[in-house]
Amino acid sequence: MWKRLVISSLISVLILLSIGSFFIVTSQSSSTVQPEGSIVVLASPVGTWQDNFNPWNAPTPADDGEWLIYELLAQVNYGTGQIIPWLATNWTWTTGYVTTANGTKIQTLALILYLRHDVYFTDGTPFNATAVWYTIALEQAYPQLGYLANYVANMTIINPYEIEIVFKPGTTHMILYTVLEQFIVDPAQWGKYFPVEQLPNGTYVGLNKTGNPYTWQDPDPIGTGPYMLYSYSPQEIVLVANPHYWMPGEPRIKYILFPAYASNVQADTALNNGQVTWAGLFEPGIQQNFVAKNPQYYHFFSPGIRPQMVVFNDLRWPLSDPVLRQAISLAINRTAICYLGEYGLEPPTPTPLPLASPMLSVLNSSVLQLAEKYAPPQGNVTAALQLLESHGYKLVNGQLIAPNGTPVPTMTIMAPAGWTDWDADLALIAQQLKQIGLNVQVETPPFSTWYSDVESGNYWMAMIWDLITGPSPIFYFQGYLYNYWNSPGNVTPIGNTTYYDLERFNLSIIHPTFEQLIQWAWGNFSVNDAVYNNIINQLAVLWIKYMPAMAVVWNAEWYEYVNNTVTGWPTPQNPYWLGAPWENLPTTPLPVVLALHLVNQSVPEPWWYYTSQVPQSWYTSNDPFVYQPTTTSTSTTTSTTTTTSTVTSVSTTSTTLTSTTTQVSTTTTVSTSTTTVTQTVTSSSSNMGLYIAIAVVVIIIVIIGVVLALRRR
Repeated sequence: MWKRLVISSLISVLILLSIGSFFIVTSQSSSTVQPEGSIVVLASPVGTWQDNFNPWNAPTPADDGEWLIYELLAQVNYGTGQIIPWLATNWTWTTGYVTTANGTKIQTLALILYLRHDVYFTDGTPFNATAVWYTIALEQAYPQLGYLANYVANMTIINPYEIEIVFKPGTTHMILYTVLEQFIVDPAQWGKYFPVEQLPNGTYVGLNKTGNPYTWQDPDPIGTGPYMLYSYSPQEIVLVANPHYWMPGEPRIKYILFPAYASNVQADTALNNGQVTWAGLFEPGIQQNFVAKNPQYYHFFSPGIRPQMVVFNDLRWPLSDPVLRQAISLAINRTAICYLGEYGLEPPTPTPLPLASPMLSVLNSSVLQLAEKYAPPQGNVTAALQLLESHGYKLVNGQLIAPNGTPVPTMTIMAPAGWTDWDADLALIAQQLKQIGLNVQVETPPFSTWYSDVESGNYWMAMIWDLITGPSPIFYFQGYLYNYWNSPGNVTPIGNTTYYDLERFNLSIIHPTFEQLIQWAWGNFSVNDAVYNNIINQLAVLWIKYMPAMAVVWNAEWYEYVNNTVTGWPTPQNPYWLGAPWENLPTTPLPVVLALHLVNQSVPEPWWYYTSQVPQSWYTSNDPFVYQPTTTSTSTTTSTTTTTSTVTSVSTTSTTLTSTTTQVSTTTTVSTSTTTVTQTVTSSSSNMGLYIAIAVVVIIIVIIGVVLALRRR
């Protein structure tokens, strides 16, 4: 009997060990282990990521790390006015000339950019004047791309690291900020699909007559930035440090993970549970739910200086009536939105203007008083109804009747799904507008749908962030009145994809027009303060009269961080950069400057000595930041050019200046090496299954031996 008991016990132990080892191995293989030296960034809820990294038109918020892949010519901090040279090390204004069709030369502005040496795209293509020329030329050939579209008359590559940009007549010095915020794409990659030719008259022509670079799906981003795409899934994007980055010793964080969450609720839970290192999230009760859990390491710092806006689609009746738009601004209870929608974290704006809070000081007392009248903190329903009735509207049984006797139709107001504070704000606005007889329904589509609808004009009202920022008030007005969602700087026809169109305001009957005032402000910026300030005040008065959009609350720069192992964060004591990990060019300084300040103290520096997760093929010398390309080369020769045309032939292997035509070749062969990166986990977890399997085999052998011995007896 005892023999059977021993055998049964041993078999039971074997079964339990086998089952346990199965579950342990299964749990080890299915769990996601965060790589050493990495951080998790959660800028905002997105639902799922899209496999598209087109820097001009990503279908999801550009919180997926594009700002770490593509780089700008300079970094501009609109919080302090600081400009940091980046891919351009310097720039000089000069005089340029544009030749008209009849041969007349017109003097205009020109800018010479001096570019950084020894910078490479991650496919090995050198960054130089050719890359800058191609990127800007692409925007001229396809104006829907925006940025410098329709501003450039001509470009000349002076040498591989100097390029002159001649602007069209009427352009002012303020174009500098747009130039510096220009990100640069790889001509070897983009030129294969969208070659560009510069004609002798300076016109830029896209040779791809069927494709559109704005809508092109780019799953393989190639840039000069500190990070490169490591892996993509709809639930998570992972970037890995670029070992050939031009800035010595950077970056010091090896991996950056961007998880996707469907809503603020899920994202806030991850933040509170310590699963996120750097976030830009709205969370009710953040002090209690997040900071109080670990006040030594969990921090929240979100100053608010820019307005959160509601835009009106004034192409739709009755929102085409500016009186109705004024009444809506009057009726809104901004204080309730602050405390009930934003939990007191975003104070009400004192005016409906799009200006940042420090810039309200430019307004004279009478204009400021007028602006404050249309944004009463508690709302003024009585004043709103009086305004409407004085223009022929009537409130009948709680329904607003238009001057033509037609009931005002049900309208909608929308924000992206999962943005819980905005959703709450809209519910409050809809409730408040019932008091003036408006029936407004709240819509919360997925971000991509919201983006597309606002972009195409398929909306009534929508909550958005501010469209553009800058070092002076004119930038903020320009973002709504003269800059566009897709094509900043271009006057696009009614019905084309744009947030705003000058023609929507019937400016032909307004004198001076918004457009004229903005042009005058640009011309007098930093030239004549009195004239400039007067123009800003005129723009403010016109804004109030036509109310194209209204400010609601001061938009906080949501910023949370965990510094138990990662240091280098902006703090209230050292706010060297805005902390939010968003990329909303040109509304927010890119967080790349902040990212390059970060150091993971748990991984001794320099990070590249820890090569367990970095392929050996990445290393080309003892200094991993000295790139030694073997598949591409660059040579430049210069010949005589004329004042009327400068033409450049650009390929992936050579740059040649001639005097006939300019185009990016589509026939050049690009030879690059491909490296397969395999993510692994730490050795202790990856080898656990092997150890368990060996232990099980040993136990089986022991049991078999015992059983055989017992049988012999």
